[in-house]
Amino acid sequence: MDYKLDLRVIKTRNNIKNTFIQLLNEKDFEQITVQNILEKALINRSTFYKHYADKFELAKTISEEILTDYSLFLEERFADKNSDDLSQYITAVYDRLLNQKDIICALWKINTYSIHVYDDMQLLLKNKYKAYIATHNVSNPELADYHACIYASLVTTTIKYIFDNNGQNMTQKIVESLKPFLDSVAFHQDISLK
Repeated sequence: MDYKLDLRVIKTRNNIKNTFIQLLNEKDFEQITVQNILEKALINRSTFYKHYADKFELAKTISEEILTDYSLFLEERFADKNSDDLSQYITAVYDRLLNQKDIICALWKINTYSIHVYDDMQLLLKNKYKAYIATHNVSNPELADYHACIYASLVTTTIKYIFDNNGQNMTQKIVESLKPFLDSVAFHQDISLK
């Protein structure tokens, strides 16, 4: 009996989340109401409120799930001592995030005081990269924060561009076009594996 109840809870939450993402693709976060979610998800008000206090809690929950997954991926990626090739990294990130593209793009549209997934993803990447280069010989450690900012900005902007332009087939072309820039960027030249 508990299994069926748990399965129903999971299905209901997934229905609410999927409906919310669909609505985010149709209108701005500020315009979405709980009533919109109820009507589109075909649920009643009490069902929604059993799971979420309001649309902000719903958005925050989905955002935290995406950011947790992204953070775990970054941990894996930067644990690999051969991951200092930015072009490989962009490709790996795109491939990993492609399955969640609709959710991520929808969440990137929300920018409130407490919900800002695009900025959070960029900050996570900056901090993970900064920690990564701190474990390597860096000839200009005073520039580590700056280099991490460039790295995070370039990767995040590239992923956003690919997503915005339905660029599944253009990923490799974009990465190839970045190679001359990447080869000349100082932080790649400054890092050598210990």
